[in-house]
Formats: sequence, structure tokens, C-alpha cells
Amino acid sequence: MFILRSRVLFEKAEILFLLSAALGCLVTLFTVVLAVPLHYELFFDEGLLLGVGARVAHGLPMYPPATEFPYVINPYGPLPYYLAGLCVKLFGVSFTAPRILAVVSGIWCAALIALLVRQWGGAPHVSLGFGLLFLSRPVVMTWFPQFRVDLIGLAFSLTGLYLFTRSRNWYLAVPFLVAALFCKFTFLAAPLACFLYALFRREGGKALRFATCNLALGALAFQWAQRETGGWFAFDTIWINAAQHYNLAAAISMLHNEIRADYFLVALAMALLYWVRSCPDLSLPLIYLGISFLTSLAVGKVGASSHYLLESQAVLCWCAGVAYSYLRTHSDLRSFVSTLMPAALAAMVVFNLHKPTPDPMKVLSECGQAHEYVKDYPGGRILSENPGAVVMAGKSSQVFEPYLWTRGVVDQGWPDTKIVDLLRSRQIDLVVLGSDVRDLTRQTSQYFWPNSVGEAIEQHYQLVHTFDCDQANFVYRPETPPK
Repeated sequence: MFILRSRVLFEKAEILFLLSAALGCLVTLFTVVLAVPLHYELFFDEGLLLGVGARVAHGLPMYPPATEFPYVINPYGPLPYYLAGLCVKLFGVSFTAPRILAVVSGIWCAALIALLVRQWGGAPHVSLGFGLLFLSRPVVMTWFPQFRVDLIGLAFSLTGLYLFTRSRNWYLAVPFLVAALFCKFTFLAAPLACFLYALFRREGGKALRFATCNLALGALAFQWAQRETGGWFAFDTIWINAAQHYNLAAAISMLHNEIRADYFLVALAMALLYWVRSCPDLSLPLIYLGISFLTSLAVGKVGASSHYLLESQAVLCWCAGVAYSYLRTHSDLRSFVSTLMPAALAAMVVFNLHKPTPDPMKVLSECGQAHEYVKDYPGGRILSENPGAVVMAGKSSQVFEPYLWTRGVVDQGWPDTKIVDLLRSRQIDLVVLGSDVRDLTRQTSQYFWPNSVGEAIEQHYQLVHTFDCDQANFVYRPETPPK
């Protein structure tokens, strides 16, 4: 009777965790429902990705020469751009379809986490709970509704990992792992973890063949991209990113701030270390977790944000799920594990839901009006910090990635004379900025624009409108506006 009651208590605690994770998932999906239909960008990269998708849909080169006017720099791999182009071809220039693609990718990531926990011995409801837990994490909730490369690349990466562990035909994983790298080159953790896992299991031949296949396919894809773009693929995706300033202290601080709500998951995952010798299979989640935390330190790059931590969040949920499942079946403290731990996990989810999170709508409330203004304004040459406004208006952005172009001007000595001359001659029809141009010229960081560009705007353009819209707060036109 006591055993029966204990089992019922265990199941109730685990169902409580499952329900709390489902609640967190529903909150995330609610933000998706609100955000996906919006006709303006929620974050800077959305407009850039959609703009390149429009270029691809119209047959324009994906990686044109970055030093030729108009200046176009695309720092990600080709797969997200091709997918964005496909969305534009099928549904027109809109943020909705690409965002749905990212949302589906995120849901697929959660499903793969559940499958991986299940494969490592998790009960069905426990596995589902840890899959849903990923969708309830604060950092996932922030980026989930947005069209970004990260969730798409993570979906490829986790698919490759699952195929590597699930199928005897491990080579089926290789195309997916390489595809993840050609979304974003920071997705190195999964293939490296698989390689080290094979070595840890003393399967040197398999590790060598796996590494050879990944390197061969990656090299062929890289060589093809280089040939098709005249060498500009590597320039945009590797050299431009490598030249940006990096701050390790800032990376560690941001990583610490983001995982403060995950200390319990980290401690749970670390419990796997105790059983690695007796169960070598447990080494793969731990290896992947360690490498993913190292790759997430790329968040220290100037201009990076917490989306770099999405992969480590996914792996952390997987590791915690495996650790809980192993403790649940192998530990002498099964009663403690199966009652207090699910309750603690449920409390963690609910606590995070009550924490205040940034509301993007507070800085986007007038973006619709800003986009309409840009669309209706006569003239097609736009200089904008808000690329989505230009893309949705169907007009031409003279500098499509102002931050990276400015890094080239300030740090690498690229010429800025073309843009400055166009501004001085008032041939730029409209300038859309996130800050007052008077503040722009006083900044020493030269973040979005070189000082020379700010001075030319201040001297030859006048403020005509302000909007409560991130990176489209101040709109300037020439002192003699176009007819």
C-alpha cells in the first residue's frame, strides 16, 4: 500500500511539472500569436534577413561585393537566406511566413529534446515535460516569435545529433550538421560533440570517418559558395565577423545573467558526471553541454545578444532531462528525486513566468506609422537603421547593414566618400535613425554610422517626424525635399 501511494505521489509531482512546462509553453505561444502577424520588424536582423530573401527571390546575388555601392553585407550562411527567398516567392514580402518558419523550427527543437530524453531512458511524460521546458525558458520566449537564423540552425543541429545517436547509419547526420554550420558558423558544438563522444567510447575509426565526412561535405559546400560569389561569401560570413571587437568579460557576464534562472538545471545536469564511468552513453549530453557553453561565449562579440545562448539552453534541457530520468531509476533517493525535483522544476517555471520581461511593444508602438511614412514618401533612396521599413516599402537601402559597414569604415579604413557625397548633395531621399542626429555626432563609439555620415546628415537634412519605433525614431529629409 505504501509503495502504491508513493508511486501515485511521484506521478502527481511529475504531472505537475509537465503541466507547468505546458503553461510556460502556452505563454510563449501566446506571444507568438501576437507578434507573428505584425508588419514590421521586431528586431534589427529580421529586416536584414527578409531583405536578402527579397534579393534572392528577384535573382540578385546573395553576397555582392561588400565594398561596392550600394553596400550589402550578409554575415550569415546561405541557407536562411534561401529559405527567406522561398517565403518571399510563395507569400510575398512579409514577416509573417518567415516568422512561422522560425516558430516551426523552434517547436521541432522542443520535439527533438523530448525524443532525446526519451532515448536516454526518460518516461514519456517526463520527456515531453523537458521538451516543453525549452519553450518556456526566458531567453527562448524572447526570441521565439522572431525570424532569425538561430532556431533554424538549431533545428538542423539537433536533427543531426538525433540521427547520429539513433541510427546505425550515422552518416545520415552529416548533411544536417553541415547545414547548421551554413546557417551560422557558431553551430560547431553538435558535430564536435559527436566526434569527441566517439573517441570517448574508443571508436576511433568511426570518429575519423565522421570527421572526414563532415569536413569533406563542408569544404565542398564552402568551395561552391566561394566560386559562386567570387570569394565574397567567406568575406561576409567569416572575415567581417572575425574583425569585430570581442569582450570576454562581457560574454561571461551575459552568460551568467541568462542562466541565473537555470542554476537548478545546471546542478541537475552535473549529476551525470557521477555515472559517466559506469554508463559511457551519458558522456554525449555532457560533452555537448560543455561545448555549447563555450560556443555561446560568442555573445561577447560587439553587437551580439542573448540569441547566441539558444543552443546551450536546448542542450541544458536535454541534459537535465537525462539526469532526472537516470536519478529516477538508478538513485537510492528515488522518493526524493520523483517528488521534490519535479515540484522544484515546476516552481522554477512558474517563477520565471512571473519575472518581468522586456515588452518590445513599448518601443514599437508606432512602427506601423513609421513604415507607412517611408512607403508613402516620394523618392526611393533611403539611408536607414531600420532595414524592415525599407524592405516593406519596396525601396532601395544605400547601406543595407549599417553596423557592419561602419565597422569596415572605422576599423578597416573603407571609404565613406560615396555616402557622404550623396548626403551633401541631398541625393539620399530619406534618412531613418534610431537616435537624434545631434546625439549621433557626439558619440565616440561610431556604432551605426561613422561621424562623417552623422555630420553630413546634421548639416544638410532636417527632422520631419519622430516615431515611437525602435531604430526608426527620427526621420530626416533633405532641406530641399524631392518633388
